[in-house]
Amino acid sequence: MEEDLQRKAIKQRLKKFYGSDTNSSLTDRDDPVNIDSPSFDAHLYLDRSLKTKDLSDLMSEEKVLAEQIRSLDSDMQTLVYDNYSKFINATDTIRMMKSNFSYVRAEMNLLLQNIGSIVSVSGTINESLADKRKKLSTLTKTQLTLNKLNYLVELPLSLRKYMNKCDWDQTVLDLNKAKYILKSYHNTPSFRSIREDCAEIVSEICSRLWRQFEESSDVAECSNHLKILQQLGFSRQKLSRAILRLAKRQISQRLAYIKTLVCEVDKPNISRDKAFDPAVNFGNDFVHEPPAGERVDFKTLLL
Repeated sequence: MEEDLQRKAIKQRLKKFYGSDTNSSLTDRDDPVNIDSPSFDAHLYLDRSLKTKDLSDLMSEEKVLAEQIRSLDSDMQTLVYDNYSKFINATDTIRMMKSNFSYVRAEMNLLLQNIGSIVSVSGTINESLADKRKKLSTLTKTQLTLNKLNYLVELPLSLRKYMNKCDWDQTVLDLNKAKYILKSYHNTPSFRSIREDCAEIVSEICSRLWRQFEESSDVAECSNHLKILQQLGFSRQKLSRAILRLAKRQISQRLAYIKTLVCEVDKPNISRDKAFDPAVNFGNDFVHEPPAGERVDFKTLLL
């Protein structure tokens, strides 16, 4: 900051000394007796001063000129020293930059060598691990296959457990998973017993669901049973016909019950408070197994 101020002050003095007035006329610049003019003539200026000025004025002017000369010399020396100092600093900076670039170049060369070594070692490691990688891939596939086989072996037990808990959603989920696996190994004789056990369990599940469907009076529960039966392989047409038969059967039972109530009006010896049981009076009209035409071959679901 101080150097900038000094530089500005020196510049102002030089401008003042050399008369850098942009508004000066061309006549003043060409005047040979104008000390700030480029065409200044010292002899002519001296002759005119001797003719027009007395001794005291000449001595005073000589003193002013000497002072200006000393000030100009001092300013010039300051500029020279300042520029020389900057030149020295610039030289030192260039030398330091060269030294630093040499260090950076050496470090970059070392880095390139290290990268080359890493690439070489990485290639060697990849080559040495290629066989192990293949073995790991084979073992992973074998493990997945064993998990599938273990799942199939435990499938009948799992299905029966879910059936006892009436967890039909989980039962259907496991059956859907196992169906594709059993299809993949349907030609394997060792899985024949698993397919037969699963088909038997599925048949029993469908019988239970059908029984619950016919005995249930809750619309939401019946709808849920129908959905599960459809997921187990029953078509919508078959289930629709079963719903119609069930509705027809229930309507017939209700009509028969109404007829019995009407007949009881004419029989005073029969107590009206006696509860009526359709199963006792009309026999068990509920069909707990799907009709013959509506049954599904559950083994085909697993093939």
